[in-house]
Order: sequence, then C-alpha cells, then structure tokens
Amino acid sequence: MKNFILVFLGMTLIILENSVLNYIDIFDLSINMSIIYISIISLFLKRNQGAFIGLILGFFKDILIGRFLGINALIFFVIGYVYGILKDKVFKENVMTIVILIFFSSIFESFINFIFLKSFFTSSKIIISIYKGFVIIPILNVVVALFVHKFLIDFIKKLDNI
Repeated sequence: MKNFILVFLGMTLIILENSVLNYIDIFDLSINMSIIYISIISLFLKRNQGAFIGLILGFFKDILIGRFLGINALIFFVIGYVYGILKDKVFKENVMTIVILIFFSSIFESFINFIFLKSFFTSSKIIISIYKGFVIIPILNVVVALFVHKFLIDFIKKLDNI
C-alpha cells in the first residue's frame, strides 16, 4: 500500500510538473519536482524500493513527455538506488544533507540529459547549456527543495505508521 501511495503521489507530481510548473519559467527553465521527490523518498525507503519507484516514475515521465524512452527511468532508478544505499550513511534529517544530495541529483540528471539529448538536438551554444544544466537547474531545484523537504519527510514518516 505504501509503495502504491508513493507511486501515485509521484505520478501526480509529474503531471503537475509538466502541466502547471512548466509555465513558471525562471531563467527560461522550469522546476524539476520529480528529481526532488525521488531524492528525498529514496533516503527513507529500502534500497530497492527507492530504485523501483524511481524506475516506474521514470518510465511514466518518459511516456508522458520524454524524447527517448528510458532516459528518465535510468536517471530516477540510479538516484533511487544510490540514495537507498546512502540512507544509513548520511544524516537524512539534516536540511544540508538534503540540499547537497538534491544538488548532485540535479547535476547527474543534467549530465545524462546533456549526453543523450543535447548531442542530438543542440540549438543553443554548449556553454549556455552547460551553465543552465550544471549551475542554474541545481540551484533552482535546491531552492524549491528547501520549501518542500519537510512536507515530504513528514508524509513518508506518516506512511510508515499506516
């Protein structure tokens, strides 16, 4: 039941991200709530649960808006698995830990997207793409994570009590 609720909430966030949040442009970029969501929930689930939920949500996002099937699934799976491994090695209640991990998740996502997507569909200069992907997007995701991390952590803890 817990996994179903987490997948349903993740799908809702992906739909919200791609319908409403895409119209909120900051520096011609939009907020990536799915990276924030996967990063946070993976710290509070078993290793395989975070990876499995990441894989499902990644395929869902690829089917909804992806150019290539499997890119987001790969990204979310790796983040879910790695953070599932790290969950016992980091102090996950600390906001700085969450911020650092989301920053690295955003850089990882930008790197994979840059390798697979920008090399095929480059329309802007590479320096601008690198600046946006490796500086602006991670900072934007960290700022949003500062506002939503407490809600997600409390929600996951309440799910454990069900």
